[in-house]
Amino acid sequence: MKVLEELKSAVRRLPGPTPNFNFIHAVMMLLLLEGSTIGRKRLAEMMEIGEGSVRSLIRRLREAGYLEVGREGCYLTKKGRKEIKELRKFMRGPVELELPNLVGGRASAILVRGLGRGKRELNVVELRDEAVRAGGRGAIILLSKGKRLFFPETMEPLGKYRSDDESLLRSTLHPSDGDLVVIGLGDSPKESAIAALAVGLTVLGGS
Repeated sequence: MKVLEELKSAVRRLPGPTPNFNFIHAVMMLLLLEGSTIGRKRLAEMMEIGEGSVRSLIRRLREAGYLEVGREGCYLTKKGRKEIKELRKFMRGPVELELPNLVGGRASAILVRGLGRGKRELNVVELRDEAVRAGGRGAIILLSKGKRLFFPETMEPLGKYRSDDESLLRSTLHPSDGDLVVIGLGDSPKESAIAALAVGLTVLGGS
């Protein structure tokens, strides 16, 4: 996707110390600013990274034309809104849910539209590795088919074991046939969101 390639270019490592953020954080920042104006300090708290890293990321996204900074905080530019609208055609979330049976507590989930359709093969192990590389503990990946969610490796239905969690995921994310539901695993809600986004953006070709 063009927007993902542009974002990767905007946050590409520059000479000097390794930054404490990456492409996935850039996407998360733009999603947080979707419809909102948020100050730098609040963004740092929401993203669970340092204010210095947030300041650097804001600078790069501002230079790339995705956001601006005003008295009330950071907000998306027309270009930023357009690109997030384009991304939303393919992705919903992350949303934070209570999934006591599936993950033992709260976790963030996203929906990736239609990527499970057709003959495309999903390398579930590789996608879980992406979640770990991004800083999470892994991910649970589910495929929507009919009115059920399945584990794509075995095509066992989630509802066979965790019907309450399946109902909550379906009622919140509204998956259609062939959509993927990704639940990020992490030690905090934001780690979970980063893990889920890492998988989703990899599926969309943005990692």
